[in-house]
Amino acid sequence: MTLPPRRLHPSWIVLQLVRSVRGFLVPLVVVVVSGRGGGDSPFLAIAAIGAALGLVTTAARWWFFRYEIVAGELRVYSGVVSRQERSVPLDRVQSVDTGESPLQRLFGVVRVKVETAAGGGAGSDVTFESLTRADAALLTGLLRPARDRRAIPGEDASGDGEVARLEPAGTLVRALSTRDLLLAGATSGRIGPALAIIGGSVQLLDDLLPEDIYERFSGVAMDVSFRGILIGGLAVGLVAWLFAIVSTVLTFGGFTLRRDGDQLLIGSGLLDRRQATIPIRRIQALTMTEGLLRQPFGLVALRVESAGYGTDAPETGVLFPLLRRDQVHDLLRQVVPEMALPLDRIDGQLNRLPDRARRRYALSPVWGLVTLTMFATGVAAALPITPWWAGLSVLALVPAGVGLGLWRFADTGWSLDDRGLLVVRGRGIARQTSVLPARRLQRRSLNQGPLQRRARLATFRAAVASGGSGGAVGIEHLDVHDGDALLAALRTRSRGTHPSESPTADSGGESLGTGPDGVAGKARAESVAAMSPI
Repeated sequence: MTLPPRRLHPSWIVLQLVRSVRGFLVPLVVVVVSGRGGGDSPFLAIAAIGAALGLVTTAARWWFFRYEIVAGELRVYSGVVSRQERSVPLDRVQSVDTGESPLQRLFGVVRVKVETAAGGGAGSDVTFESLTRADAALLTGLLRPARDRRAIPGEDASGDGEVARLEPAGTLVRALSTRDLLLAGATSGRIGPALAIIGGSVQLLDDLLPEDIYERFSGVAMDVSFRGILIGGLAVGLVAWLFAIVSTVLTFGGFTLRRDGDQLLIGSGLLDRRQATIPIRRIQALTMTEGLLRQPFGLVALRVESAGYGTDAPETGVLFPLLRRDQVHDLLRQVVPEMALPLDRIDGQLNRLPDRARRRYALSPVWGLVTLTMFATGVAAALPITPWWAGLSVLALVPAGVGLGLWRFADTGWSLDDRGLLVVRGRGIARQTSVLPARRLQRRSLNQGPLQRRARLATFRAAVASGGSGGAVGIEHLDVHDGDALLAALRTRSRGTHPSESPTADSGGESLGTGPDGVAGKARAESVAAMSPI
């Protein structure tokens, strides 16, 4: 199986130039609108020279970039002055993802990203930014793992035959409806990033607005009453909420989950369409997130941690953006049966923290608020327009902090069933329930601080292999005897049978018992790095 040397589509030159100019677009607009460029300024001449040099350099990079498949390897040649050759054995290819931005659709090209077994770090993948649909379909078919490779309709490796097309593969498991998409946006919790965007836009007003208009606006703002400030705050919050809905719609519009053999195909994006491929055998953990606005309505978001799969975008790893709690088990049985557990069963089997840990959870947010109060008081004292005691207003948040700490205490728990599935539940603002097979744990530890030792408490941590920043769970202030027993049970389960020899996903699970009979000795501060192959 070979593929003769090929180049990217020439539109790659334009796409790269647009990407380079995009970072200078806002400063350029500011200079032009504010009139600080000047008609006789050499700015335009310098910009024209830079653009010409950029065009020549980018065209040269496109000309020297080639790829081919030969001797069981994908080979990529690049570089103008310093020539580079990269070889990727086909049997090391883990997944092939595709995507297309609005500009790429305008040129009729797609983006193909090849994930390798090296993991999600820098240099672990190969990206082809501009391939025709025919070349993309041909390349993805040839790179498909040997056990999944099937006849590719259309164009063959020599370029003869009709044009191949990128069509959705596999069996559709579930699609996100328009109603659920809007509901996901309204309850997404993306208001924080939206507020940051609004704040950044306001900072540009000083440069974009004429000076007299900006001063007039500032003068009016200084005379606004408390009622006006309250109305303005509500208006900003409403705009941020609408921004969050739009952001979610753009990210997850047209979301589909398909299964093709032992691979999951996830398509999403309203403008920038993406299709990610996740091998089921490389899924290490599952996380079910119930956001603050979603939990009262029984809504859950699912994501997976996959070994060797990068997380260069926030939507990467999302298994399904929004589901009802009673739909979770059925979906997992179809796509990740090894980790399929009903949420109501999880709720009834969790081991809880000892009562003596309650005070620690309640006081944990208070220390941060006290530090913030001291800082705010110092700032208020340094400003001539505010009295020093204005900084003490931060203390009004203490009851909310204590309430959040008690809420975290009530939600935190864990269980371990007879199939070796470790379930850890905790809460930040959203409640998260993670399911991790014991045989896939890369490390586990139990540690005690000096204050925890006096209270006979400890902190448990575990992690699986992950291509991104996730894959780690923790339980703070659990009983030290329960922690010892949990470590001992995980050590036994990690040497257990392969999932194919385990009970089915519908079988019941028995929680890990607590009490002195489960003590495994002085296993604290143990860190285990022995794992079965991924």
